Amino acid sequence: MNPIHAVRPWFSSRMARWLDHRLPAVNHILLGRKNIFILPTGAGLLFLAATLLIFVTAINYVLSLAFALAFLMTSLFILGIFHTFRNLQHLCLRGLGAEPVFAGEEAAFGVSIEAQDSRRHEVLELAFPSAAWTRSDVEAGEAQRLLVYLPTQRRGELRAPRLRIQTRFPLGLWRAWSIVDLAMVCVVYPAPRACVLPGYTGLHSAGEAQSAQAGVEDFQGMRAWQSGDSLKQIAWKNFARGQGLMLKQFVETTEDRWVLDWDMFPGLTQEERLSCLCYWALEFSRQSLDYGLRLPGVEITPGRGEAHRRQVLRALALWQEDPS
Repeated sequence: MNPIHAVRPWFSSRMARWLDHRLPAVNHILLGRKNIFILPTGAGLLFLAATLLIFVTAINYVLSLAFALAFLMTSLFILGIFHTFRNLQHLCLRGLGAEPVFAGEEAAFGVSIEAQDSRRHEVLELAFPSAAWTRSDVEAGEAQRLLVYLPTQRRGELRAPRLRIQTRFPLGLWRAWSIVDLAMVCVVYPAPRACVLPGYTGLHSAGEAQSAQAGVEDFQGMRAWQSGDSLKQIAWKNFARGQGLMLKQFVETTEDRWVLDWDMFPGLTQEERLSCLCYWALEFSRQSLDYGLRLPGVEITPGRGEAHRRQVLRALALWQEDPS
């Protein structure tokens, strides 16, 4: 077994505990001396090696120009520390959270970067581990809102890992960075899966959808006609018999109201059932039908609208099987 592979998990665990102690999870943080780290880049190490080589050559051959060049390069190397560090200093990072997404999509976490000094901060890079970098500049005294993306794989509540912010500005010889936990969470819905819903015939046109929304009306009784009532529901046969103007009353049934039940999809795995329920919740929402949800331990009464849709999808995302 490779010793490096054996040591890496131990080192990562130790580093994570140290970061949790030094940089605990907070919604916003001001970058400064206590939370900014800085080390030379690969280019910086080569630059330093070249400086040493020129300095040794100047000593051996007593070359005044070589001495001047070596001292100039040394000055640039040292000044780079301060300028690179200051490019991150006095930046306030604030987590803005993320809108829910479906499993397999990228979660877009909002991050606000505010410059709380009179300097322009250039060439800033932000990213989650193993994700693409987002680059931006921040003007003096202003705030910049960015989206930092993180791939999702499974449903549930996704807690954003530590966010890395770094810069190599201005010379690329040093890299200053910080790794912050902005306590951001994204709800990941199940990935929709098309499947057959028992007893559903489908709606193929806008007219059919409108008819289904009205439901099926059953006769309930009669009452005396009043001014303003619809003439379409007058019982003309009763009027012809001399019984006066009577109005037919109907009650709407709930045949168009669906309750998406866990037991509708036997033979599927837990995640497959949730994906099928998610698909039909989206389909009924698209058709503006009333629908509810029934899971083991969870029941949502039929409804419609964006708020109801979010409630159902959130329940599907966060549902956990009772271990008992």
